[in-house]
Amino acid sequence: MAESEQAPELGALEERLGHVFRRPGLLAAALTHRSHAAETNPPDGMENQRLEFLGDAILGAISAEWLVAHRSDWREGTLTKVRSRLTNAAALARVARRLGLGDFLRLGRGEDQGGGREKGALLADALEAVMGALWLDGGPGPVRQVFEKEFADEIAEAVEAGGDDNPKGDLQERLQRAGKDGPRYERVAESGPPHARHFTVAVFRGEERLGEGGGASKREAEMNAARQALERLDASAG
Repeated sequence: MAESEQAPELGALEERLGHVFRRPGLLAAALTHRSHAAETNPPDGMENQRLEFLGDAILGAISAEWLVAHRSDWREGTLTKVRSRLTNAAALARVARRLGLGDFLRLGRGEDQGGGREKGALLADALEAVMGALWLDGGPGPVRQVFEKEFADEIAEAVEAGGDDNPKGDLQERLQRAGKDGPRYERVAESGPPHARHFTVAVFRGEERLGEGGGASKREAEMNAARQALERLDASAG
């Protein structure tokens, strides 16, 4: 696809990204899955795998840069763990969904009909490709801007966990690897005075209740619920 053929609706995605592409063909390529390229056989062979490769490296560097700048108290081992949490497939898929990236993907007919716009792995790959396109079009500035804004929830959760385990991320990845729906967290109880609240949260896969946990914050309760779910899954697998 020539750059002049960019679909007009991509302007909405540019607005979400906070960057207007000087070379809009880069964004179009980042959103073109190989299934679409195989069906349409574009003359330039445009699809997003090469940009995905670039974006993967860039996200690793940008997240490392952020962590080194903001967590001077962490040693290399902790920095490596947290960077992995920020850039794993589950985290990338969550960010892609918040951006509504699935609506803009160019998919082959079969992939589209098979629910490709909601597949976590496909969305994660597309987000990496978009970050690669941003880098090529505008350099590190637009990538840093998207990272700090759109990854804010992932950053907060990863920083809170620090070098500890990350049960929510582990549960998300485990269910996705099994081809299952991602976990859903529901607050089932809240008690205590305003200065000492206690939350109870349950985690579900579809309608199946996987675990329950409590804590002084909703986030802590969710992490404990995820831990229980992982323990039960390990027990049933054994």
